[in-house]
Amino acid sequence: MNLHKIPATIITGFLGAGKTTLVNHLLAQCGDAYIGIIVNEFGEVGIDGELIVADEQPLIEITNGCICCTVRKDLAAAVDEMLRRAGRPIDRLIIETSGLADPAPVLQTFLADPDLLQRVELESVVTVADAHHVLMHVDDDIVREQIAFADVIVLNKTEAASQRELERLEQALRGLNPAAHLIRTQRAQVSAAELLGARRFSLANVLAIEPDLLLDGAHDHEHDVSIQSFCVEADAPLDPVRFNRWINQTAQRDGAQLLRSKGVLHLHGEARQFHVHSVHMLLDARPGRRWHPDEPRRSRMVFIGRALSADVLREGFLECIAEQSVTPST
Repeated sequence: MNLHKIPATIITGFLGAGKTTLVNHLLAQCGDAYIGIIVNEFGEVGIDGELIVADEQPLIEITNGCICCTVRKDLAAAVDEMLRRAGRPIDRLIIETSGLADPAPVLQTFLADPDLLQRVELESVVTVADAHHVLMHVDDDIVREQIAFADVIVLNKTEAASQRELERLEQALRGLNPAAHLIRTQRAQVSAAELLGARRFSLANVLAIEPDLLLDGAHDHEHDVSIQSFCVEADAPLDPVRFNRWINQTAQRDGAQLLRSKGVLHLHGEARQFHVHSVHMLLDARPGRRWHPDEPRRSRMVFIGRALSADVLREGFLECIAEQSVTPST
């Protein structure tokens, strides 16, 4: 019998907190380690797999649901597939959950599945909290659960807050989880040595929060049905000036309802991808990797929010397509 268990880190946190950025920072620091990555996204279309710089690391995406409920049964299957198809023994697993995922059922999957118990060891639950927005959402049950079940809380985007505000934030987080290891950071830049390899997960602590966790079906939950997710796509390149104007106008107009948007774009005359993210009215955009010669250069954006008009957003996005008469730069 193989006594070696693969350590697994669950990375959770509300929409736009910086989970994918954290995963990229960790992967960049792990050298030759062979890390299996499982990414879950809310909605039918996911792009986080494209935003993760996995290079030769194995990666599986779970879409069209939340890993903690409608596709929770797929998590065990994804881990099994990951271990079977890997080119060599996997050193560790990183699971990035949807921003709307309750971590308790995810933990239940790892702790109650006999096969996973034999093959995988939960090392820690890392919750990324957005210093600029977490208090806006702290009354949401999912956000509170994400914080309460954390072994490590990464307080991200601290550049947006004063020292007094950070102390107030930490006090609020400590009120929900006094035992978690807390890290302040900007742009999710955390040392891999501080997160990976430290066995902080404690079943006793989790059962103190959720005594029925190991009982089947004990932690089912329903999402806020007012939250919707949809994707817009374009095969033709986008005009960067038009897109910049449109996305800024959209963030200002719909920022209160627009919980999260993220996109991988093909800009006219640009050999690299362009990555764009927003959380409410805050926008971040920057160049990504170069397009591979054999991959389709398609622009895709995912929007998650309440009371959004898919038709209005889709029409505005398509209006950013570059005029076909423009000659590409050389």
